Formats: sequence, C-alpha cells, structure tokens
Amino acid sequence: MKKLVMVLLLVLGLACAGGGYYIFVLKPELDAAKQKKPKKVEEPKGEEPKVEKKAPPPPPITDFFVSPAQLGIRNAPSYDAFINDHMYRGDKVKILERKGDWGRISRYYVYAEGGKEEADWLPMAGLSPTALVVSEKERMATLTAFIGESDNFKEHDKAFLKATDMLLKQDKCRPSDFQETEGWVKSVKYKDREVYFVYCGGLNLSNKIYLDVQTGETFH
Repeated sequence: MKKLVMVLLLVLGLACAGGGYYIFVLKPELDAAKQKKPKKVEEPKGEEPKVEKKAPPPPPITDFFVSPAQLGIRNAPSYDAFINDHMYRGDKVKILERKGDWGRISRYYVYAEGGKEEADWLPMAGLSPTALVVSEKERMATLTAFIGESDNFKEHDKAFLKATDMLLKQDKCRPSDFQETEGWVKSVKYKDREVYFVYCGGLNLSNKIYLDVQTGETFH
C-alpha cells in the first residue's frame, strides 16, 4: 500500500513539475518568440496605370462637290491627260481613290484588249467637301456660258435660259449637249412659229428637243 501511494505521489509530482516548466519556462519563451517574429505587412495595392485609348482616326471624306463652273474629267491623274467629259459647278462626286492631287471617280477600264487600265480623274483643287450655295445670278451666268452662242440669243435669252435650266434640273440634258450645238439652233421646220432645238443624249432624231420661245413649251 505504501508503495502504491509513493508511486501516485511520484506521478503527481512529475505532472506538477511538467506543468510548472510549461508555465514558467516554455510558455514565456514561446510568447517572446512570437513577439520577435516580424509581422507580415501587406503592401498597399497601387492603382494600375490608366492607358488612354486613342480615338480612331475619322474616316476619309469621299463625297465632294465641283467648285468651278466647268471641270474636265481626265483619263489619267495629270493635266496633260485627255479630257473625256466635263462636270459642272455643284455636281456631286464620290472619290474612290486618291493619287497626289487627283481623285478617281470611276472604276478602272480597258478600251482595247491588251491596253492599259484607265479611269476618270478630277483634280482635287476643283472640288469642295461642302455643298455649294449657288446664287441665282451665278447660275444664270453659268447657263449663259453654255448657251450664249444660241441663234438670236439676245432676243430670246429669257426663254432660252429658263428652258435650259429646266432641262438640266430634270436631267434630260447635260451642259455638254448645249456646248455641242453651241446653244439653241433655229428650226426651219416650223415656218409659222419661233422654234429652236438642241440635241440631248445623242444626235438622233429621238434626242432632238424643241423649244417654242413664245410659249416656253418644250417638245420632241
């Protein structure tokens, strides 16, 4: 019995000694070690640099308006090139390609087999990106340039100008049609009427347009 009591006392003593060692020796060392350990400091997250997006360049201007009273359409981007036709003040064109100071207004085409490609070109110097406001006085001056050589123009200028303006606005005639005949021509077909004519779109009888300068009537 005494031995059992002694064993229990020994075990109890060892337990107390172990607890005392933990409380008075081991725990203070652990606490001190924790305090010495540097704390992890989180670095502030910096804002990502802002990248400014560049605005896309504006699309190139392709719609233009003829500025001078008359502008030659050439078959190559050069003033030495052949003039195929003309455009006139206020006409709207679409530029398909630019080469230097010239703008292409038609597709490329080949006149003869094996020939070089050609297209219709206008000088950019004769084009305006904004629609032109043409006064009545300016328009009449332009029309007079087209038909000023008409037969008896001074006598019937008002009738000629009015009919010419109407036919151009209706797209029945082009300025080049009047230039072809140098304006209105006196008709010998109508003996008892003051009738003049012009060809529009060709030189066939079906292209002939008559004008009665007394009534202002136009007819075929």
